[in-house]
Amino acid sequence: MEKSKSSTRDLTSGNLHRNIWYLAAPMMLETGIQNVSQLLDTYWVGQLGSAALAAVTISITIRWVLNSISNGLGVGGMAVVARRIGEKDKKSAAHALWQTILLGIGLSLVLTTLGLSLARPLLIFLGADAEVLPLGLSYLRITLCGTFTMVLVFVINSMLRGAGEAKRAMTVLILATAVTVVLEPVLIFGWGPLPPLGVAGSAWGTILGFGSGLVLQIIILLQGKARISINIHNLKPDFPLMGRIIRIALPSTTQMVLRSSSRLIIVGLVGVYGTFATAGYGVANRMLLIALIPSFGLANAAGTLVGQNLGALKPKRAENNAWWVSVYAASYMGISAILLFVFARPLISFFDSTPQVVEMGTECLRIVAPTLVASALGIVLGRGFDGAGDTVPAMVVNLITLWGMEVPFAYGFANWLGLGLTGIWWGRAIANTANGLLFAGWFRLGRWKKRKV
Repeated sequence: MEKSKSSTRDLTSGNLHRNIWYLAAPMMLETGIQNVSQLLDTYWVGQLGSAALAAVTISITIRWVLNSISNGLGVGGMAVVARRIGEKDKKSAAHALWQTILLGIGLSLVLTTLGLSLARPLLIFLGADAEVLPLGLSYLRITLCGTFTMVLVFVINSMLRGAGEAKRAMTVLILATAVTVVLEPVLIFGWGPLPPLGVAGSAWGTILGFGSGLVLQIIILLQGKARISINIHNLKPDFPLMGRIIRIALPSTTQMVLRSSSRLIIVGLVGVYGTFATAGYGVANRMLLIALIPSFGLANAAGTLVGQNLGALKPKRAENNAWWVSVYAASYMGISAILLFVFARPLISFFDSTPQVVEMGTECLRIVAPTLVASALGIVLGRGFDGAGDTVPAMVVNLITLWGMEVPFAYGFANWLGLGLTGIWWGRAIANTANGLLFAGWFRLGRWKKRKV
């Protein structure tokens, strides 16, 4: 069988920058594709009114908490797969792939059950009023029942990247995004013979999109042309290996839950100021996330390169890769932050022209956007730790900056200093800056180079 180019390229030798961009280009394109879906979703839902936008903002924040757990599991699988590929042991890499998939299936069942039971009280806690609550419940219940599609797509794509199969992971997301983008307006507004589903249509579009991506992943893994594949003759659970993957994933999962749950608290703090505030924050937060998404693509490249080079016993090369990716990410983010600051008002008004929404969203963007440079640095170096299998630093840094700084500062500035929403934005900005600086200092210590996986 003829091997694909991606299955023979050695990322532990040759030109460092060429290898970075060999991985980073498709990974950035992959994550950039998510921007299209995020933008269009925000636009279509915004056409339904501020209440619909607020409902989806709150619901997505809840979903992110659940998705962060699956992302943490993907990090555990990615670290093991990248290390085995670096050691040229494809059989063990494939074995780790299947064990992580089994864990993902079990995790999906737990998250769906937990999410459905907590959906209503969480929406109420986060400020959903009588108009927003039924919309949020409709959106959440659909996405929660389809959680397995998102969990498995995130987990498997993470391991494809860890194996150096960035282009295949990108193809999966292109398909998932294309299906979502096509279906969302049709389902939301009821084009043709279909009835309008409103925010429920947005949820169905997302689930069906990820479902198509999952089908493509299964085909890729069964074909055997990628660096990793499913061995249908060895599908037994390997509980010791599962335990090792969980031990690696647990700190990463914890730090991701810390990040997403802190965002949940911020949404709750914003919700006190009403539906317009939640809608304004929802649009601004989407813009901030959209700007950051390519940094996640660069970060994924850093994680893969660190893991494979450590597997090849080249720790210095692993470190150089991480720092150069950080430089690229910070440079890109600096340009993006300037654009967000300058064009904040027209960006917000494009999605919701309600004056109160525009004012609140614009202020949020202009305060938080400049700190995205530090955020990008933290994202890249955090994934560098993940690639090394040293997931504790990211957990500690996020605990300090998100729960030790962002949440108390946002609450304190808003209530004790009387700054209101402005105080919440400054709480986020301070935490972002501290996050990047702490990651840089800890990564420079170099202890991650000695981590055994």
